[in-house]
Amino acid sequence: MKLTTWNIEHLAKPLAAMNTPDNKGRLQRISLQITEMDPDVLCLIEAPGDPLLIQEWIDKPTDDGGLNGTYKVAMIEGTEALIAANPNNPREAIKKLYAMEGTSLTGNQWIWFLIKHSFYTAHFVKLQEPAIWHGLTGQKQWNVNYWGKMNASKLSHWRHPQTLVLDLNGYEVEIIGVHLKSKINQVNPFDADKNLTENYVAEALKARVKLATETYDVRMYINQRFEQEANPRIIVCGDLNDGPGREFFERQFLFFDLISNIQGDIFFAKRFLNHALFDYEEHLRWSTEFNDRIERWALEHVQTYNLPDLPVDVTRRQLIDHILFTQEFVNRDSSGPKVKARSGFVEHTVHAKTNASQPAKFKTSDHRPISLLVADGY
Repeated sequence: MKLTTWNIEHLAKPLAAMNTPDNKGRLQRISLQITEMDPDVLCLIEAPGDPLLIQEWIDKPTDDGGLNGTYKVAMIEGTEALIAANPNNPREAIKKLYAMEGTSLTGNQWIWFLIKHSFYTAHFVKLQEPAIWHGLTGQKQWNVNYWGKMNASKLSHWRHPQTLVLDLNGYEVEIIGVHLKSKINQVNPFDADKNLTENYVAEALKARVKLATETYDVRMYINQRFEQEANPRIIVCGDLNDGPGREFFERQFLFFDLISNIQGDIFFAKRFLNHALFDYEEHLRWSTEFNDRIERWALEHVQTYNLPDLPVDVTRRQLIDHILFTQEFVNRDSSGPKVKARSGFVEHTVHAKTNASQPAKFKTSDHRPISLLVADGY
């Protein structure tokens, strides 16, 4: 099985009017890139909350920007009936079933799994209701105490993780798709003297604590799965909106990184999650590119301690898209699906070639996909 996770930037926009020249041109590039990557399972991030619209796009010919019907959108049972009852607003019709928050304007970046038809028919595939997640964790919301605050605030997933359950040759595998809330900070970061402002730092720390609690809830679900079976096969993938390890605020103020919250405790090694890019070339471990002015400022001004040489220039490139998996995928003493050495990678080549010499309006996405190959065994 090839699993790919890809945040396709604002996919709702071209899907809303697929036949306009600009949208059609971009969809053709997206179609080409997916076809070249050829995943069996594609975790689609930042897609609209209308699975029937996504399926309509998939079913279009590639010349029209579609995927020739190669894939099927995995949906929770009852989805189509709910949409049929409210066809003018599919997102509103199913948001409770999928535990997604916001409106069509504020919450139209959903998580969907696209399954290749040939794979779908050969394996038992089911999208699990978030209600099962809530039953295992015992919570839809949770309390969080921000730094130094005694009064707790209520938080929940803005974009609830979606869980795909499938059968790989008689072995159950769960794939959890996640898209954590963005860390966008609207506060002006610098004062007149080019110093970082306390208000900006406070807002940044609050956002990172929110992200950390979301990952901790994912960890709680995984821990509960270990209470039900000794070695569950679980994969977590998607856009965590974190950064390349410990970025400035995590290094200087929080002293923890996001990934450690979801990976678990090394003292409970069987429950620890491996990262798909662990043995991938260090200088290629990035999935987005943007000018991080905070990192640039920090490297110029903060001299608290020396940083180790980083293989990736964190002022320009970031790793915020991830695939992680449980230890059972590398357990040599058991049978079943396995992740062999060097099976995880960033789809740099396909992405770069697909977008080469294309105008900005036809670029597929500002994220590069991450892929993982899962073998039948060692």
